Amino acid sequence: QDLTPKLARMATGSFQPVDNQPTVNTVNSGRAIPVKFSLGGNQGLSIFAAGSPTLQTISCTTGAPTSEIETTVTAGGSSLSYSAGNQQYNYVWKTDSAWAGTCRRLILTLNDGTRHEADFKFR
Repeated sequence: QDLTPKLARMATGSFQPVDNQPTVNTVNSGRAIPVKFSLGGNQGLSIFAAGSPTLQTISCTTGAPTSEIETTVTAGGSSLSYSAGNQQYNYVWKTDSAWAGTCRRLILTLNDGTRHEADFKFR
């Protein structure tokens, strides 16, 4: 399914509690982070490209502004859902407690090839 016409609304990135690049989101490792975004309506739950989401280790000394993640959730694992009420997707990203002291880039690649990224620093 081609999502290209629907991606314009996600072009600005994710919604709170995650801040968009260049801001680095700071959070305790091992927490589950709700990554919220819109595709202009319900496109089903098969929106990620094969192998997505992915992680990339990044430098923690970029000098980019930081922002504390205000809201985390309890989750057994990562999951994707859609809320018709606010027309938002919610990808709950379960982080690993072993990531303390590292920085990572979460990369969401949609099935049309579009990439959306957010940076995180773990305590």
